[in-house]
Amino acid sequence: MRKIILTILLTLVITGVYQPAKASLISDYAYRREQIKESRQDVKAIKDLFKKQAYYANKHDSKGLAALYDDKYMNNDGFNKEVYFKSIESTWEACEDLSYSTRILSISVNGDYATVDVEETANGTVVEKYDYMQIAGEIHSLSEGIYHLVKINGKWYIAGETSISDESSLLYGDARFMNIDLQVPAQVGSGDDYTTTLKVDADDDNFILGSIDHDLVTYPTKPPRNELRALPRSGELERIIKANTDNINEYAVASLAISKVTPMGEDNVKIRMAGLACIMKRINVVPKNNFVKLED
Repeated sequence: MRKIILTILLTLVITGVYQPAKASLISDYAYRREQIKESRQDVKAIKDLFKKQAYYANKHDSKGLAALYDDKYMNNDGFNKEVYFKSIESTWEACEDLSYSTRILSISVNGDYATVDVEETANGTVVEKYDYMQIAGEIHSLSEGIYHLVKINGKWYIAGETSISDESSLLYGDARFMNIDLQVPAQVGSGDDYTTTLKVDADDDNFILGSIDHDLVTYPTKPPRNELRALPRSGELERIIKANTDNINEYAVASLAISKVTPMGEDNVKIRMAGLACIMKRINVVPKNNFVKLED
């Protein structure tokens, strides 16, 4: 009889423990399913947001594009929403056919916040007047960055942006068909020295003048003023630059003037302007942390 009672007690205890555990598992499963469902909805909404961004950007519709951005938008260059859109509008004025393409690399959602890793390209043409002649140029840009999103009242907005890398080029004439490589570090410490190297793969009959400088990421921009000098036969130009101490990100800027040299008899040559180029690459400047101390 005692064995039966003990068996019944054990059965009741096991059943009592098992049933809530089973219910808990079912509850957890339902919660996870709901979380997955919400996450999928958020991912879809975020992808739709970037489709709208591409649409308005390619239409050069600043009003429609601005509606996708949070009023407290701030990027890692310190540009707020107003300054950021002024810089965009000035770019559209200079290049009326500039077109954009965005490739989403990853999306991470954390409640009402999300980060989106992207690769972006931009291409367009510009026309400049030179000695009463119109010269057409090409703009190309490739960048990688992270968008920071916030969900307000169930709707996603772009709240910030961190640029990881950015390379832009403005090419005229023969420069459009040359291999031009500007090598810089992705980031440097505030006030540190870094080396910028320019490599140009040019034909033997090209005579190239070039310069290397750096330009702070500010608005309005202040283009660098540096004298051009002849590139050596190796086609390489190198310069050591000191990063700014104002904790502002900067661009390494290379400018090129390309001339074509044509022999005219034994002692004469004909020189004509064949192309122009301006290459820019982002360098993120890391502020110095004065609160980090090493003790013996």
